[in-house]
Amino acid sequence: MSRRLLPLLILLPVLAGAPTMAAETAKVLTPAQKQALDIRVGAAQAAQYLPLDGLPARVGMPLGGSAVVTAPYEGVVVELLAREGQTVQRGQPLARIRSREALALGAELAAAQGEFRVARAQAERDRQLLAEGIIPAARAQADEARRAAAAARLQGLQAARAMAPAGAAPGVYELRAPIAGRVLERTLQLGEPVATFAKAYVLAAGDRVMLELRVPARDAAALRTGLPVRAEGGGEGRVDEIGGAVDPASQSVRVRAEVDGGHLLVGQQTRATLLLPAPAGALRVPSDAVLEREGHARVYVVRDGGYLAVPVQRLAQTTAGESVISGPLVAGDSLVVRGAARLDAMPAGGQ
Repeated sequence: MSRRLLPLLILLPVLAGAPTMAAETAKVLTPAQKQALDIRVGAAQAAQYLPLDGLPARVGMPLGGSAVVTAPYEGVVVELLAREGQTVQRGQPLARIRSREALALGAELAAAQGEFRVARAQAERDRQLLAEGIIPAARAQADEARRAAAAARLQGLQAARAMAPAGAAPGVYELRAPIAGRVLERTLQLGEPVATFAKAYVLAAGDRVMLELRVPARDAAALRTGLPVRAEGGGEGRVDEIGGAVDPASQSVRVRAEVDGGHLLVGQQTRATLLLPAPAGALRVPSDAVLEREGHARVYVVRDGGYLAVPVQRLAQTTAGESVISGPLVAGDSLVVRGAARLDAMPAGGQ
Protein backbone atom coordinates (compact mmCIF):
# COMPACT_ATOMS: atom_id res chain seq x y z
CA MET A 1 0.00 0.00 0.00
CA SER A 2 1.26 3.41 -0.91
CA ARG A 3 2.43 5.52 2.03
CA ARG A 4 0.68 8.51 0.49
CA LEU A 5 -2.73 6.78 0.87
CA LEU A 6 -2.23 5.77 4.50
CA PRO A 7 -3.05 9.18 6.12
CA LEU A 8 -6.16 9.44 3.94
CA LEU A 9 -7.40 6.00 4.98
CA ILE A 10 -6.88 6.91 8.63
CA LEU A 11 -8.93 10.11 8.26
CA LEU A 12 -11.86 8.51 6.41
CA PRO A 13 -13.55 7.00 9.52
CA VAL A 14 -13.16 10.31 11.34
CA LEU A 15 -14.71 12.27 8.48
CA ALA A 16 -17.49 9.74 8.16
CA GLY A 17 -18.43 10.19 11.81
CA ALA A 18 -18.27 14.04 11.76
CA PRO A 19 -21.58 15.94 11.49
CA THR A 20 -22.14 17.72 8.21
CA MET A 21 -22.76 21.49 8.32
CA ALA A 22 -25.76 22.09 6.14
CA ALA A 23 -25.90 25.47 4.46
CA GLU A 24 -28.68 27.77 5.58
CA THR A 25 -31.62 27.78 3.22
CA ALA A 26 -34.25 30.46 2.89
CA LYS A 27 -37.55 29.88 4.63
CA VAL A 28 -40.39 30.43 2.19
CA LEU A 29 -43.78 31.31 3.67
CA THR A 30 -47.23 31.44 2.19
CA PRO A 31 -49.25 34.65 2.60
CA ALA A 32 -51.35 32.87 5.25
CA GLN A 33 -48.23 31.90 7.20
CA LYS A 34 -46.88 35.44 7.06
CA GLN A 35 -50.14 36.73 8.46
CA ALA A 36 -50.28 34.06 11.15
CA LEU A 37 -46.71 34.76 12.27
CA ASP A 38 -47.26 38.53 12.02
CA ILE A 39 -44.12 38.98 9.94
CA ARG A 40 -43.08 42.60 9.33
CA VAL A 41 -40.15 43.69 7.18
CA GLY A 42 -38.03 46.84 7.44
CA ALA A 43 -34.82 48.24 6.01
CA ALA A 44 -31.43 48.26 7.78
CA GLN A 45 -30.07 51.78 8.19
CA ALA A 46 -26.48 52.98 8.27
CA ALA A 47 -25.34 53.64 11.86
CA GLN A 48 -23.44 56.85 12.46
CA TYR A 49 -22.97 56.30 16.19
CA LEU A 50 -22.45 53.43 18.59
CA PRO A 51 -24.57 54.19 21.69
CA LEU A 52 -23.25 53.49 25.18
CA ASP A 53 -26.52 53.33 27.07
CA GLY A 54 -27.25 53.62 30.79
CA LEU A 55 -23.99 55.31 31.83
CA PRO A 56 -24.06 56.65 35.43
CA ALA A 57 -24.02 60.44 35.46
CA ARG A 58 -24.16 63.30 37.95
CA VAL A 59 -25.57 66.77 37.27
CA GLY A 60 -23.32 69.72 38.15
CA MET A 61 -22.97 73.42 37.52
CA PRO A 62 -22.00 74.54 34.01
CA LEU A 63 -18.42 75.80 33.68
CA GLY A 64 -19.41 78.79 31.58
CA GLY A 65 -22.09 81.31 32.38
CA SER A 66 -22.24 80.63 36.11
CA ALA A 67 -21.29 82.73 39.13
CA VAL A 68 -20.90 82.34 42.87
CA VAL A 69 -21.97 85.27 45.05
CA THR A 70 -20.07 85.62 48.35
CA ALA A 71 -20.52 87.90 51.35
CA PRO A 72 -17.69 90.47 51.55
CA TYR A 73 -18.32 91.14 55.27
CA GLU A 74 -19.54 88.96 58.11
CA GLY A 75 -22.90 89.77 59.59
CA VAL A 76 -26.49 88.59 60.03
CA VAL A 77 -29.00 88.01 57.21
CA VAL A 78 -31.90 90.45 57.64
CA GLU A 79 -33.68 90.02 54.26
CA LEU A 80 -33.81 87.34 51.56
CA LEU A 81 -34.88 88.83 48.24
CA ALA A 82 -34.27 85.92 45.82
CA ARG A 83 -35.32 82.27 46.03
CA GLU A 84 -33.89 79.14 44.46
CA GLY A 85 -35.16 78.60 40.92
CA GLN A 86 -35.97 82.29 40.51
CA THR A 87 -34.79 84.19 37.44
CA VAL A 88 -32.91 87.40 38.28
CA GLN A 89 -31.43 90.29 36.32
CA ARG A 90 -27.89 91.59 36.59
CA GLY A 91 -27.59 93.97 39.54
CA GLN A 92 -30.82 92.75 41.15
CA PRO A 93 -30.65 92.58 44.98
CA LEU A 94 -30.47 89.04 46.32
CA ALA A 95 -30.18 89.55 50.08
CA ARG A 96 -29.47 92.16 52.75
CA ILE A 97 -26.99 91.66 55.59
CA ARG A 98 -26.38 93.79 58.67
CA SER A 99 -22.67 93.98 59.43
CA ARG A 100 -20.46 95.69 62.00
CA GLU A 101 -17.82 96.17 59.31
CA ALA A 102 -20.34 97.79 57.00
CA LEU A 103 -21.35 100.11 59.85
CA ALA A 104 -17.75 101.33 60.11
CA LEU A 105 -17.51 101.98 56.38
CA GLY A 106 -18.73 105.57 56.75
CA ALA A 107 -15.90 106.58 59.05
CA GLU A 108 -13.32 104.69 56.99
CA LEU A 109 -14.59 106.29 53.81
CA ALA A 110 -14.32 109.80 55.27
CA ALA A 111 -10.78 109.09 56.47
CA ALA A 112 -9.80 107.64 53.09
CA GLN A 113 -11.13 110.72 51.30
CA GLY A 114 -9.01 112.98 53.51
CA GLU A 115 -5.90 110.84 52.98
CA PHE A 116 -6.42 110.90 49.24
CA ARG A 117 -6.79 114.69 49.13
CA VAL A 118 -3.56 115.14 51.09
CA ALA A 119 -1.65 112.61 49.00
CA ARG A 120 -2.90 114.10 45.74
CA ALA A 121 -1.91 117.65 46.77
CA GLN A 122 1.54 116.49 47.87
CA ALA A 123 2.10 114.63 44.60
CA GLU A 124 1.09 117.70 42.56
CA ARG A 125 3.51 119.94 44.54
CA ASP A 126 6.30 117.44 44.09
CA ARG A 127 5.76 117.30 40.33
CA GLN A 128 6.14 121.11 40.22
CA LEU A 129 9.24 121.08 42.47
CA LEU A 130 10.76 118.29 40.38
CA ALA A 131 10.23 120.32 37.20
CA GLU A 132 12.05 123.26 38.85
CA GLY A 133 14.90 120.96 39.90
CA ILE A 134 14.39 121.58 43.62
CA ILE A 135 13.75 117.95 44.74
CA PRO A 136 15.15 114.65 43.48
CA ALA A 137 13.04 112.37 41.28
CA ALA A 138 12.95 109.66 43.97
CA ARG A 139 10.93 111.87 46.34
CA ALA A 140 8.40 112.72 43.63
CA GLN A 141 8.05 109.02 42.74
CA ALA A 142 7.44 108.06 46.40
CA ASP A 143 4.72 110.68 46.81
CA GLU A 144 3.09 109.56 43.56
CA ALA A 145 3.04 105.98 44.88
CA ARG A 146 1.32 107.15 48.10
CA ARG A 147 -1.25 109.03 46.03
CA ALA A 148 -1.98 105.88 43.94
CA ALA A 149 -2.36 103.75 47.08
CA ALA A 150 -4.72 106.27 48.65
CA ALA A 151 -6.78 106.37 45.45
CA ALA A 152 -7.05 102.57 45.35
CA ARG A 153 -8.21 102.40 48.99
CA LEU A 154 -10.75 105.14 48.41
CA GLN A 155 -12.10 103.40 45.33
CA GLY A 156 -12.53 100.12 47.21
CA LEU A 157 -14.36 101.79 50.08
CA GLN A 158 -16.61 103.67 47.68
CA ALA A 159 -17.53 100.41 45.95
CA ALA A 160 -18.30 98.82 49.30
CA ARG A 161 -20.35 101.81 50.36
CA ALA A 162 -22.34 101.51 47.12
CA MET A 163 -23.57 98.11 48.34
CA ALA A 164 -25.70 99.88 50.94
CA PRO A 165 -29.32 100.12 49.73
CA ALA A 166 -30.99 103.53 49.66
CA GLY A 167 -32.94 104.24 52.82
CA ALA A 168 -31.64 101.19 54.69
CA ALA A 169 -30.52 101.26 58.31
CA PRO A 170 -26.81 101.98 58.94
CA GLY A 171 -24.59 98.90 58.61
CA VAL A 172 -26.84 97.07 56.12
CA TYR A 173 -25.45 96.09 52.73
CA GLU A 174 -26.89 94.22 49.74
CA LEU A 175 -25.69 91.24 47.75
CA ARG A 176 -26.50 91.77 44.08
CA ALA A 177 -26.58 89.44 41.09
CA PRO A 178 -23.37 89.75 39.01
CA ILE A 179 -25.08 88.14 35.99
CA ALA A 180 -28.58 87.63 34.66
CA GLY A 181 -29.73 84.06 35.14
CA ARG A 182 -31.37 81.49 37.37
CA VAL A 183 -30.70 80.97 41.09
CA LEU A 184 -29.41 77.40 41.42
CA GLU A 185 -28.54 77.50 45.10
CA ARG A 186 -29.09 79.70 48.15
CA THR A 187 -27.14 78.95 51.31
CA LEU A 188 -28.27 81.97 53.36
CA GLN A 189 -30.93 81.59 56.05
CA LEU A 190 -32.95 84.47 57.45
CA GLY A 191 -31.59 85.60 60.82
CA GLU A 192 -28.53 83.36 60.57
CA PRO A 193 -24.92 84.64 60.73
CA VAL A 194 -22.80 84.66 57.61
CA ALA A 195 -18.99 84.57 57.55
CA THR A 196 -16.71 86.75 55.45
CA PHE A 197 -16.41 85.39 51.88
CA ALA A 198 -18.98 82.67 52.62
CA LYS A 199 -20.91 81.35 49.62
CA ALA A 200 -24.35 82.96 49.55
CA TYR A 201 -25.85 82.26 46.10
CA VAL A 202 -25.01 80.27 42.97
CA LEU A 203 -26.33 81.63 39.67
CA ALA A 204 -26.34 80.18 36.17
CA ALA A 205 -27.13 81.94 32.92
CA GLY A 206 -29.64 79.98 30.83
CA ASP A 207 -30.92 76.47 31.50
CA ARG A 208 -27.80 74.42 30.76
CA VAL A 209 -26.09 72.13 33.27
CA MET A 210 -22.90 70.08 33.34
CA LEU A 211 -23.35 66.30 33.08
CA GLU A 212 -20.47 64.22 34.47
CA LEU A 213 -20.43 60.66 33.06
CA ARG A 214 -18.41 57.57 33.96
CA VAL A 215 -17.37 55.78 30.74
CA PRO A 216 -15.82 52.26 30.85
CA ALA A 217 -12.07 52.33 30.34
CA ARG A 218 -12.35 49.89 27.43
CA ASP A 219 -14.06 52.65 25.42
CA ALA A 220 -11.56 55.39 26.31
CA ALA A 221 -9.71 55.16 22.98
CA ALA A 222 -12.87 56.18 21.10
CA LEU A 223 -13.57 59.27 23.24
CA ARG A 224 -13.19 62.75 21.81
CA THR A 225 -14.70 66.17 22.41
CA GLY A 226 -17.84 66.99 20.46
CA LEU A 227 -19.46 63.55 20.75
CA PRO A 228 -23.23 63.73 21.35
CA VAL A 229 -24.61 63.01 24.83
CA ARG A 230 -28.24 62.45 25.83
CA ALA A 231 -29.46 62.64 29.41
CA GLU A 232 -32.12 60.22 30.61
CA GLY A 233 -35.56 61.70 30.08
CA GLY A 234 -34.33 64.53 27.85
CA GLY A 235 -31.49 67.01 27.61
CA GLU A 236 -28.85 66.85 24.88
CA GLY A 237 -25.34 68.22 24.51
CA ARG A 238 -21.80 67.39 23.48
CA VAL A 239 -18.65 66.24 25.26
CA ASP A 240 -16.57 69.17 26.55
CA GLU A 241 -13.95 67.44 28.73
CA ILE A 242 -12.35 64.00 28.86
CA GLY A 243 -10.46 62.82 31.93
CA GLY A 244 -6.83 61.84 31.53
CA ALA A 245 -6.84 59.02 34.08
CA VAL A 246 -8.83 55.87 34.86
CA ASP A 247 -10.54 55.59 38.24
CA PRO A 248 -8.98 52.46 39.87
CA ALA A 249 -12.15 51.48 41.72
CA SER A 250 -14.66 51.69 38.85
CA GLN A 251 -12.24 51.30 35.92
CA SER A 252 -13.95 54.21 34.21
CA VAL A 253 -13.00 57.55 32.68
CA ARG A 254 -14.69 60.80 33.69
CA VAL A 255 -16.35 62.66 30.82
CA ARG A 256 -18.14 66.01 31.12
CA ALA A 257 -20.76 67.38 28.73
CA GLU A 258 -22.83 70.56 28.92
CA VAL A 259 -26.48 69.71 28.20
CA ASP A 260 -29.90 71.34 28.26
CA GLY A 261 -31.01 71.44 31.88
CA GLY A 262 -34.73 70.86 31.49
CA HIS A 263 -35.86 68.85 34.53
CA LEU A 264 -32.29 68.10 35.67
CA LEU A 265 -31.19 69.54 39.02
CA VAL A 266 -27.65 70.19 40.22
CA GLY A 267 -26.46 67.28 42.37
CA GLN A 268 -28.92 64.81 40.83
CA GLN A 269 -27.80 61.26 39.98
CA THR A 270 -29.11 60.08 36.60
CA ARG A 271 -28.25 57.99 33.54
CA ALA A 272 -27.00 59.11 30.14
CA THR A 273 -26.19 57.81 26.67
CA LEU A 274 -22.89 58.60 24.96
CA LEU A 275 -22.77 58.20 21.17
CA LEU A 276 -19.38 56.89 20.05
CA PRO A 277 -18.37 56.82 16.37
CA ALA A 278 -19.71 53.64 14.74
CA PRO A 279 -17.27 51.42 12.79
CA ALA A 280 -17.49 51.34 9.02
CA GLY A 281 -20.35 49.21 7.74
CA ALA A 282 -22.28 49.24 11.02
CA LEU A 283 -26.08 49.13 10.69
CA ARG A 284 -28.95 50.24 12.90
CA VAL A 285 -31.89 47.82 13.25
CA PRO A 286 -34.72 47.18 15.74
CA SER A 287 -33.53 44.97 18.60
CA ASP A 288 -36.41 42.53 17.91
CA ALA A 289 -34.78 41.76 14.57
CA VAL A 290 -31.66 40.31 16.23
CA LEU A 291 -31.86 36.75 17.59
CA GLU A 292 -29.39 35.34 20.10
CA ARG A 293 -28.61 31.63 20.31
CA GLU A 294 -25.67 30.04 22.13
CA GLY A 295 -23.71 33.27 22.07
CA HIS A 296 -24.27 33.89 18.37
CA ALA A 297 -26.52 36.50 16.80
CA ARG A 298 -28.37 36.49 13.50
CA VAL A 299 -31.06 38.27 11.55
CA TYR A 300 -33.47 37.11 8.86
CA VAL A 301 -32.93 38.85 5.54
CA VAL A 302 -35.39 38.87 2.65
CA ARG A 303 -33.57 36.83 0.00
CA ASP A 304 -34.27 34.21 -2.68
CA GLY A 305 -38.02 34.67 -2.35
CA GLY A 306 -37.94 33.87 1.35
CA TYR A 307 -36.17 34.70 4.61
CA LEU A 308 -32.52 33.73 5.04
CA ALA A 309 -30.76 33.64 8.42
CA VAL A 310 -27.57 35.72 8.28
CA PRO A 311 -25.00 35.72 11.14
CA VAL A 312 -24.19 39.17 12.56
CA GLN A 313 -22.40 40.71 15.52
CA ARG A 314 -24.36 42.88 17.92
CA LEU A 315 -22.16 45.89 18.72
CA ALA A 316 -24.57 47.80 20.97
CA GLN A 317 -28.15 47.75 22.23
CA THR A 318 -30.16 50.66 23.60
CA THR A 319 -33.09 50.89 25.97
CA ALA A 320 -34.97 52.59 23.13
CA GLY A 321 -35.27 49.24 21.33
CA GLU A 322 -32.51 49.61 18.75
CA SER A 323 -29.34 47.62 18.11
CA VAL A 324 -26.20 48.35 16.14
CA ILE A 325 -24.90 45.33 14.23
CA SER A 326 -22.19 44.41 11.74
CA GLY A 327 -22.20 41.57 9.24
CA PRO A 328 -22.62 40.71 5.55
CA LEU A 329 -25.34 43.32 5.08
CA VAL A 330 -25.57 46.81 3.63
CA ALA A 331 -27.80 49.76 4.36
CA GLY A 332 -31.17 49.28 2.64
CA ASP A 333 -31.26 45.49 2.94
CA SER A 334 -34.73 44.26 3.91
CA LEU A 335 -34.94 42.13 7.03
CA VAL A 336 -37.57 40.82 9.42
CA VAL A 337 -38.16 43.40 12.16
CA ARG A 338 -41.14 41.72 13.80
CA GLY A 339 -41.88 38.03 14.17
CA ALA A 340 -38.23 36.97 13.77
CA ALA A 341 -38.37 34.64 16.80
CA ARG A 342 -41.49 32.90 15.50
CA LEU A 343 -39.92 32.60 12.07
CA ASP A 344 -36.78 31.12 13.59
CA ALA A 345 -38.81 28.38 15.27
CA MET A 346 -40.14 27.15 11.92
CA PRO A 347 -38.33 24.30 10.16
CA ALA A 348 -36.14 25.00 7.13
CA GLY A 349 -38.18 25.62 4.01
CA GLY A 350 -40.94 27.24 6.00
CA GLN A 351 -43.39 24.36 5.63
